[in-house]
Amino acid sequence: MVVPFFVNSELLILSSFCLYLLIIQLRFQMSSSPILGPSRADCQSPYDEEHMDWASSVPKKYHRVPRLLRRSNVILVLIDIFIVTVLVHIFWPLITLLRRNEELFGARLTFTLNDTSIPPTLPEQQTIPRIFHQTSANETIPEAWTDLVQSCKTTYSDFTYMHWTDDKARDFISEEYPWFIDTWDNFPFNIQRADAIRYFVLHHYGGMYLDMDTLCNASIPFEQIEAIGAKHHAVFKSTTPTGVSNDMMITSARHPAFTKALSRIQLYNDITKPWRHIVPHVAVMVSAGPLFLTMALKNYLLEQPSLPEQTVQVINATSLEPYLTDYEGASWHHGDTKALMWVGDRPWVWYALGAIGLCAGLYLLNMLMMKCWTRFFDKTSSNDEYKESIKLT
Repeated sequence: MVVPFFVNSELLILSSFCLYLLIIQLRFQMSSSPILGPSRADCQSPYDEEHMDWASSVPKKYHRVPRLLRRSNVILVLIDIFIVTVLVHIFWPLITLLRRNEELFGARLTFTLNDTSIPPTLPEQQTIPRIFHQTSANETIPEAWTDLVQSCKTTYSDFTYMHWTDDKARDFISEEYPWFIDTWDNFPFNIQRADAIRYFVLHHYGGMYLDMDTLCNASIPFEQIEAIGAKHHAVFKSTTPTGVSNDMMITSARHPAFTKALSRIQLYNDITKPWRHIVPHVAVMVSAGPLFLTMALKNYLLEQPSLPEQTVQVINATSLEPYLTDYEGASWHHGDTKALMWVGDRPWVWYALGAIGLCAGLYLLNMLMMKCWTRFFDKTSSNDEYKESIKLT
């Protein structure tokens, strides 16, 4: 279960941050302790045998050091708290996903194989159009996927098959969704267009989308999905560590969840522009990939009066095994993908790296600010001594 683990990780991160602040405090106290007492080199005044000189032998510039160090510690702690607050605010949508994954995307939908208790849905009663969508760069299907595609065409022979090539997809976007054509043309990665077209054609036509690297074993019982009698239906496949995937989607046309997704796709693409060439895998996931779809669905579900929402259902891969076999071609993966997928299967690594990175970053920042503070204080003290010496002369 992700949620209990995340609650424990919150306590771990909070404890690590508190320990970090304690270490910083002790570090500054230890570094300031030699200053509290003068060294022999600092005490230049001669021995006063008759104790006539009541002035302290400690140089005056050190009198204010403990107080200033205490003040600097408080300022640093406040800065640290501000930074942590900003980071939590930025990553709060992801935190919400992890904390409420079971509530939002719990796999509650199951199918009964060869269930005859539910009669086939009459055409006029069908809320999900019997349309089967797939995408590829051109009309030529890669040889490795030819048999897989044919298995799905045979399984869903009573469906209308729509094969979306790059040219067909662009023509469709320019005609039906012209407001998106500039974003479409400026996607830096082809997989972003392959991801985006799925949402647009499903929103416009409805039906089912499957990746071409999927073997169809049996027809998914659409009548079981439509049995609840709602106006709209949408089915997604769960994924790890949170949310849903976009390699298998079933929906009615103009589903409000897909309307929500299309309304936010430009925003999420704009978010990735400054860093998409640094971590392309993350940029693809956020701009139009599964993480984008998950975030859009999260926003839609949280707007509903109650959860779980009956018009959006999630099914896990195990429940789909009698119907689909996913061979996961992953032809778009870059060098950063394998590492991120390895980490994605081990949530504790995310938390550990996050805690270590946060503590290390704040520690280095505090060291830099402390050095700047000390240098500024030494310069100010030297100027004060110089002015005082001029007055005495």
